[in-house]
Amino acid sequence: MTKNLSKPIIVSVAGILLVLGTGAYAETKLQKKPNYDYVEAKQENLQTGVKTDGTVKAAENLSLSFQKGGQISVIKVKVGDKVKKGTALISLDAKDSLAAVNQANAAVSAAQASYNKLLNGATNADAEVAEVALTNAKQTLENTTQQQQTLVDNAYKNLLNAGLAATPGSGNSAGAAAFVSGSYTGTQQGSYTVSVYATGSGLRFRYSGLEDGDGIVDITPQPLGKKGLFIQFSSTSVPTNNTWTVNLPNTQGVGYTSYLTAYQAAQQNQQSAVNAAQNAVNSAQAALDLKKSAARPEDLQAAQAQISSARALLQLAQNSYTNSIITAPIDGVITSVDAKIGETATVGKSVVSMISDQQFQVETYLSENEVGQVKPDDTVKITLDAYGDQTVFDASIITIDPAATIINGIPAYKLTLQFTQEDNRIKAGMGANIIVAGQQKSNILTIPQNSIIKQNDQTFVLVKNQQGQPTLTAVQTGSLGLNGREEILSGLAQGQLVASFSGK
Repeated sequence: MTKNLSKPIIVSVAGILLVLGTGAYAETKLQKKPNYDYVEAKQENLQTGVKTDGTVKAAENLSLSFQKGGQISVIKVKVGDKVKKGTALISLDAKDSLAAVNQANAAVSAAQASYNKLLNGATNADAEVAEVALTNAKQTLENTTQQQQTLVDNAYKNLLNAGLAATPGSGNSAGAAAFVSGSYTGTQQGSYTVSVYATGSGLRFRYSGLEDGDGIVDITPQPLGKKGLFIQFSSTSVPTNNTWTVNLPNTQGVGYTSYLTAYQAAQQNQQSAVNAAQNAVNSAQAALDLKKSAARPEDLQAAQAQISSARALLQLAQNSYTNSIITAPIDGVITSVDAKIGETATVGKSVVSMISDQQFQVETYLSENEVGQVKPDDTVKITLDAYGDQTVFDASIITIDPAATIINGIPAYKLTLQFTQEDNRIKAGMGANIIVAGQQKSNILTIPQNSIIKQNDQTFVLVKNQQGQPTLTAVQTGSLGLNGREEILSGLAQGQLVASFSGK
C-alpha cells in the first residue's frame, strides 16, 4: 500500500463559474453542472487527529541521533546490550541545560506562590518578603549575566587561539619555516601578514593586518604585535622573498570545528540562562506589584499569565535537557555505537543503532501539516486490511524522520510505528490503516471537508440563500476531524445549508 499524499479535493471557484456580485449560477455558461448536495452546518463534538495508511514491514535497525549539538559525556551501552524502552543510552554534557531547568522550575514556583498569595491577600510582611525576593532575583540576574559573559568570552578566546600557525606563502623556499606561539589577547578576528626584508644590520620581519610593526628575524620567539603572540623562524638566514600568514581564527586548523561548536553552544546557553534569570526578575516584580495592590480580577489574570509563561519556559528548558539524552524508543538490542566520550555530537548524525524485540513495524508518511500534530510515543490505533475495521491493534510512534522525503512532488516525513504486543496475525506486507487521536473538541460548528472551496488563499463555501440559490460566502476554518468534518470558526451559523461536493 502506498501512502496517498495528494491534498484533499478542493473545489475551484473558477470551475463552478459563480457571479460573485449576485451569488447566482451562470448556468448558461456551464458546460457541466457541479455535482453536489446541500448539507446542514451543525454543532457537534469533533475528534481531531491524523488518519493515514502504511505498510507492515519486518523490524529494521533504528538509527538514533541527537537533536542538538554538544560534547558527549556518557555512553551507557555497548553492542549486544539488551535495553528496555526509555533506557538512557548516550548523553551530552547537560550541566547548563539542567541549570536552566532548575531556574525555570524556580520561576514556576515563584509565579505559583505569587498567585496563591494574591488569592489569600498580602500583609506588609509579605510585601517585604517580595521586595527581598526581587532584590535577590536582580542580583542573580547580574551574577548570571557576568558568569555567562565570562564563559562566552573564554570560548571565543579558545576559538581564536585554536591551532595557531604561520601559513607559508606559495612562493616560499623549501625548508624555510616560521612558528607562532603565545596566546592572542585581542578580540578582533583577522590575520597578520609577515614578510622578511634585509637591512645593513641583518634580516628583519615586518607584519601588517591586525597590527603593524616589525622585529628581528631570530630562532627565538619575537613579539608579533602587542596582543600576546610571538613568532620565531627556523633560521636567521630566511630568504627575503618568503611570507607567512597568521589567521585568527585558523579555520583550517585541527579542532577548529569543535571550538566553533563550543563557542556557539556557550552563546546559546548564555541566552537561555540570562532569559531564565530575567524571567525570574519579572516574576518577582509582578509578585511585588500584586502584593501592593488589591486582588482585582485582572490582577489574578495577570498572575495566572505569569504562571503560564513560566511553565512554557520550563517546558522549553526541559525539552532542551531531554534533547541532550538519547533514550531507547523501544525494547531491543544495541547493534552499533558510533560515539566516543569527549566527541562533539552533530545534529542528525546517527550515534547508536538498535533493532526491535518485535518482529514487525509499520512505516507511513505524513505531510508537513500532519506531522506537526504527532510526536514520538503517541498512542496509535491500527487496523489491517486483512482483518477488517473491527480488529484493532495498539501501537506507538517510535521515530519521526527529521528530514523530508519528496513523494509525488510533495514533502513527506517518514514515521516508524511499533506494535505494542506480538501477534501471530501480523505479517509483512499487510496494508495498515492508522489513526493518531488528537484533541477532543466539544460543541463546535462543523461542515463536511468537501464543502470547502479554496481560491487565492481564501476559504469559501456555497450557502443556499432565501431564493434557493448558492451564494459564495467567506468562512474561517479550524481543526479537521477524523470523521472528515471541518470546524468553522466564523462565517456560518448553525442550521445554514452549504453545498457538499462529491468530487465527481
